[in-house]
Amino acid sequence: TASRIVGGSEASRGEFPWQVSLRESNEHFCGAAILTEKWLVSAAHCFTEFPDPAMWAAYTGTTSIRGSDSGTVKMGIARIIPHPSYNADTADYDVAVLELKRPVTFTKYIQPVCLPGAGHHFPTSKKCLISGWGYLKEDFLVKPEFLQKATVELLDQTLCSSLYSHALTDRMMCAGYLEGKIDSCQGDSGGPLVCQEPSGKFFLAGIVSWGIGCAEARRPGVYTRVTKLRDWILDAISA
Repeated sequence: TASRIVGGSEASRGEFPWQVSLRESNEHFCGAAILTEKWLVSAAHCFTEFPDPAMWAAYTGTTSIRGSDSGTVKMGIARIIPHPSYNADTADYDVAVLELKRPVTFTKYIQPVCLPGAGHHFPTSKKCLISGWGYLKEDFLVKPEFLQKATVELLDQTLCSSLYSHALTDRMMCAGYLEGKIDSCQGDSGGPLVCQEPSGKFFLAGIVSWGIGCAEARRPGVYTRVTKLRDWILDAISA
């Protein structure tokens, strides 16, 4: 029940410069976002099966799943640090940080996303953006050639909790549409949900975590709520 983008459109180069493709044994497996020159943030559930950093590589600066464009930078992973409270059964605390083997150089196509403050308010029904190379349809296991993006609405927590029989915790948030049609899907997991503020800056509001199906009615995507975990993220990357 991970996530992919259904009902989206192709992203242009440099539109999501913080987007990372995490490859396990050279296959795109999850998304991530650039926090600093040395650190990425993703979902803890991406690494339960493959916890060894040596099996992973991060592709940055590209919108192509093959990583074939000229600005692509392939990075090795030195460490994977999942949240110590991550619970695989409930998907609570679904966040991990990844340390790169060497710092990445920022370019027009490689930039960090802004981490929100703990008190940063992302209002209900705000329109935000998801991006990833996940499946384009739920039961149609085709991954796109180029990075996909979609606009989703932040949903009311109480409403979303009721749709998921109260399985939501404070570390989760929902985005999408009650009628379905647009959502993240398998392969988008760990990728960013970003919201643009009036300053023009994009802030990381959520991390693609789980859902039931993809783009189904009354089954919106569930994301790790970054404001609740930013203190841990900052501690982990500065330790």
